[in-house]
Amino acid sequence: MADTTVAVIGAGIGGVYLAAELGLLGCKLRLHDRDDSRLADIRARGGIEVEGDRAGFAAIERVTADLAEAVDGAEVIAIVTGGTFQEGAAADLAPLLRDGQIVLLIQGNTGGSLVVRRALDRAGCRARVDIAEIDNYPYSCWRLGPARIRPIVKKRWLQIAAFPGNRIEPVFAKLSPLFPEAVAAPSIISTGFMNANAMLHVANCVGNAGRIDNGEAYKFYAEGVTPAVARLYRAINAERVAVAAAFGASVPSLEDWFERVYGVRGVDLSETCRLLTSNSDGPYQATGTPKSWNHKYIAEDVPVGLMPMRALAAAAGVPIPAIDSVIHIACAMAGNDFAAEARTLDRMGLAGMNLEQLRDTFEYGFR
Repeated sequence: MADTTVAVIGAGIGGVYLAAELGLLGCKLRLHDRDDSRLADIRARGGIEVEGDRAGFAAIERVTADLAEAVDGAEVIAIVTGGTFQEGAAADLAPLLRDGQIVLLIQGNTGGSLVVRRALDRAGCRARVDIAEIDNYPYSCWRLGPARIRPIVKKRWLQIAAFPGNRIEPVFAKLSPLFPEAVAAPSIISTGFMNANAMLHVANCVGNAGRIDNGEAYKFYAEGVTPAVARLYRAINAERVAVAAAFGASVPSLEDWFERVYGVRGVDLSETCRLLTSNSDGPYQATGTPKSWNHKYIAEDVPVGLMPMRALAAAAGVPIPAIDSVIHIACAMAGNDFAAEARTLDRMGLAGMNLEQLRDTFEYGFR
């Protein structure tokens, strides 16, 4: 049992699932959201009901819209706001942080720890805190009500990285009891380039644009990953693996990742995605269909997923024509170049660095 005090920042689906899972582990929990209406039912209930094989009640000590109340005394502060809101959350946290706390991004997308570290520095944070990120969201669940969930599956082989990378030993020692399925990653290159959401969501939306425009509720993976979309998946994933390798990181192919994380591997990607939807423990059975081009599968995964991958690829001198094409097409279809949200080298604090300097930064931090 873990008895760590954890503040969960963000009471959307991701924050609620995280609070439920950590509550069952025995963590002392606080749940925060700026929008108090998201908190009312959970506050009234005193926590979250969990159904299924691991049924129980996840009690939450503090359910509050007051950020200072949420993070005071927390050992781990988990930001579960979505990637485009991480910088803002970090700026809000900056004056409240204390020495020894861990700020954990669930998930880091690509470059999340970099922009959070920069945001803390810009806001004048002087507390000695660790920044960490997980490569993918840890669970799949059904939300049955405002304060009631049913878990589907826990992901295996979650990667946790620290920024800088040389802080991973003490960070992982603190976080691994909260995420028993996790492994320690050498740096945020490993987590950032194992950003499966960026690989799976955007290309699927581009390949099924007509369905989205027509409001068709297709099964996102089981029906959306046609043979052509699967070929596009393979193309962009090969480029992702090549860029990570240029930085000295080994990340698995998409096929290998599905097998490691879910224990599922079909004869091809289309079959794998069907199985991940139709199996009784299939994590994608709960995946909804985007209803517009403002959906997070585009509005988040393009600017904080694919775009920073492209920026790092350019810095490493690795051509990525397939990823670049998907970005351009997605931006055109969305009618948005995502300039305000895009994680550029400058925004990540990496502008002007050569490959050796970049590798050094990932290992030792900003100098």
